[in-house]
Amino acid sequence: MLRVLRHLLTLALLCTPLAALTAPAALLPVGDFARHPQLSNPSLSPDGQMLAVSVRNTDKDGGDSYQLAVLHLPDLKVLSRLDMARRNVPGQVVWVSNTRLVVALAYQSAWLDVPQLTGELVALDYDGSHKSTLYSLANRGNSIHSQDMPRGWAFIDGVPAPRNDHIYVDLRPFPTGNYTIYDQSSSMVYDVDTHSGAAVLMGKINKGDMKFVVHAGVARLAYGSPDAGATIQTFIRDNQDQPWRQLPASVTGKELIPLRISADGSRMWSMYSADGGPEQLVSSKLDGSDRQVLASDSFASVDDILWAPQHGAPYAASLAVGRPQFVTLDDSPLAQVQQALSAKFPDEAIEIAGHSDDGMVLLIHAYSDRDPGTYALFDRHSMNLRPLFQSEPWIKPAQMARRKPIRFKASDGTELDGYVTVPSDGAKSHPLVLVPHGGPIGIADGWAYDADAQFLASRGYTVLQVNYRGSSGRGMNFQHAGYKQFGDRIQRDLIDGVHWAIGQGYADDKHVCVYGGSFGGYSSLMQPILAPGLYQCAIDYAGVADWTIGMEYSDTSHFTAGKTYFADAIGDVAAARAISPLYQLDKFNVPVLIAHGKADPRVPFRNATALRSALDKAGKPYVWLVKPKEGHGFYSEADRTDLLQHMQDFLAKYLGG
Repeated sequence: MLRVLRHLLTLALLCTPLAALTAPAALLPVGDFARHPQLSNPSLSPDGQMLAVSVRNTDKDGGDSYQLAVLHLPDLKVLSRLDMARRNVPGQVVWVSNTRLVVALAYQSAWLDVPQLTGELVALDYDGSHKSTLYSLANRGNSIHSQDMPRGWAFIDGVPAPRNDHIYVDLRPFPTGNYTIYDQSSSMVYDVDTHSGAAVLMGKINKGDMKFVVHAGVARLAYGSPDAGATIQTFIRDNQDQPWRQLPASVTGKELIPLRISADGSRMWSMYSADGGPEQLVSSKLDGSDRQVLASDSFASVDDILWAPQHGAPYAASLAVGRPQFVTLDDSPLAQVQQALSAKFPDEAIEIAGHSDDGMVLLIHAYSDRDPGTYALFDRHSMNLRPLFQSEPWIKPAQMARRKPIRFKASDGTELDGYVTVPSDGAKSHPLVLVPHGGPIGIADGWAYDADAQFLASRGYTVLQVNYRGSSGRGMNFQHAGYKQFGDRIQRDLIDGVHWAIGQGYADDKHVCVYGGSFGGYSSLMQPILAPGLYQCAIDYAGVADWTIGMEYSDTSHFTAGKTYFADAIGDVAAARAISPLYQLDKFNVPVLIAHGKADPRVPFRNATALRSALDKAGKPYVWLVKPKEGHGFYSEADRTDLLQHMQDFLAKYLGG
C-alpha cells in the first residue's frame, strides 16, 4: 500500500482539477457552460494497449460532428477514426477482443442534452478495417445478421468471458406489423459473432422491457418492469430447455434486481430491498436464498458498483445520495488502489472506470462538483499514473462553486436531501434560484458537476436543488410516493426546501426565482401558484403547462406502458386538468421566461403556445424563446448559449445578482 501511495504522487501532474485550488479568476463566458465535452465515453481495450473515445468536432455549419477515435497508449497516437453520420454519436463502445470493438450508435435529439441510442450496432477492427453493421433499424437490408434476428430494438448487453469476438445483444422485438419501439410483448438476448453476424438465441421471455443475466452462454435470470415500472419482476430457469419461473415475493421482497452471476455459477450479486426502502447490494444463491448484505444504508440506496475484471466480484460500492464515497468490500489489489486514490485526492470522487482483463492497467476517472471529469492511466506493473485528458478543459475548477449536500425535513416530517451551490465570491447572501429536476419519477440531482448550477452560481446566484419524493436513490417506496403528487406534495417539498434555505441564511424571502426543465419547467409554473409572494420570477424550460396535452399528443401517450404511467402517476383527464398550471393562471403573478423547442415529442410545443395565449389574454408579462429545430431541451451549443444568455438577462432584471 505504501508503494502505491508513493507512486500516486505523479497524479499531481494530471492537470489543474486535481491540483491545489486557487482564488477565483475572471468570469467564464456564457457559452462555456453550453459546450459539449470534447472527449467522452472512453473505453479501454482488454490488453490495456488502446483507448477508444468519442471525439466532438465543430462542422462547417457550427454544429457538432463526432468521430470514434482509437488511440494507442500511453502516447495517445491516433490509430483510426470512424466518422459518425450527422447528429450521430458513439453511444456505447465495447471491446470484444484486443483488436475488435462494437459501437452502439446514439442520436442527438428528444432529451435534455442526452443523445439517445438508436438500436444500431456497428462492428470494426481497431484500425477501422472490417467494418460491418451488426444490426440496423434504419436500414435492415445492410444488417449482416438480419436473417437471424427479428426486427426490433437492439442493445449491447456485455461480452463472453473470455472475450472471443462475440457480443451479447438484448433485442426488444416489434409486434407484428408494428415497427415502433412501443408495446413490446417479448424480450430476447443473443450471442452474436461480430465477424459473420451469426446470432444464437440464448434466452427469450414473453414479457416486454426485460433484461437478462447470462452465465456460460445461457440466460439464467430475467428481470424488468413489464407493467410500466410499478414493480420489478424477476425470473429464473435452470438451463436453456427449462421454462422461466418467477421468484416468489418471499425471496424477492419488494425488489430484487440480479446484476451478475459468479464464475462458478453458484451465486449472484443483486440489488435488493425487503420492504421498499433503500436498495442494498447483496450476494445470494441464484434462487435468492442464503442472502448476505455487502453494502447498505438506512437513508440511501447503493448506487455505483465497481467490479473485478471479466465478470468478477464487486470490490467497491458507493451510495446514491450526497458526495460519492466508495467503500471497499474486500482487500483485493483493485480495492487497495481505489482506497489509495480516494485518500490522496479527498476533494475528488475517484473511480476505476475501466481495466484490462488482467487488472494490471486501469482507467482512472476523477470528478467533483467543480470538475466535469479528468481521466488518467494507471499501470500496476510500473506503479505509474499518467494523465490522459479532461472532458471539458475550458472549465476551471478554481472558478467553480462548491456544491454542498444538504438534508432537511419537509413539513410533513419526511426527510429530504439535495444540494446548495453557493457563489464563491465571499458575499454573505445572494439571490436564490430553485432548480427542480425533471422526471419526476426515478430521477435525482447529484453531487457531480452541474453546468446549470455552476452557470447560475458564476452569475451570483445561490442554487437550491431538492430531491423531492418520487426521486431516485432512496428506494421504491420513496419513488412511488411521488405518484398522484405532481401538483401537491412534490411541490410542497420544493416550497419547504426554499423556506429551509431562507431559514439557513442562504437567501432572503425577497429575492427568489425558480427555473427548471421538463417536469422542472412544470414546477416552475406551479411554484408561484402554490406559494404566492415567495417567488419574484419563473423560468419554464420545455415545461408542462397542461397535462392533458401530454396524455393525448406526447410520445409517451402512444404506447400502452405510457398510458399506464399517466394513469398511475396522475390519474384521469380530470385529475390532469386539476394539477395543470394553464387552468390556474389567475394565481400566477410573476414574470416568466418561456423556452421551448418546436420539435419536442415529450412535452409537445402546444404547451408553450397555450401558455402564451393564456398569458396574453390575461395581460401577464413573459419572455418568449422558441427554437424551431430543437426537441425536448436545447441540444445545439448555439441554442443552449442563447438560452443561458436569456436567463442571465431575465434574472438580472427581476432578481438582481
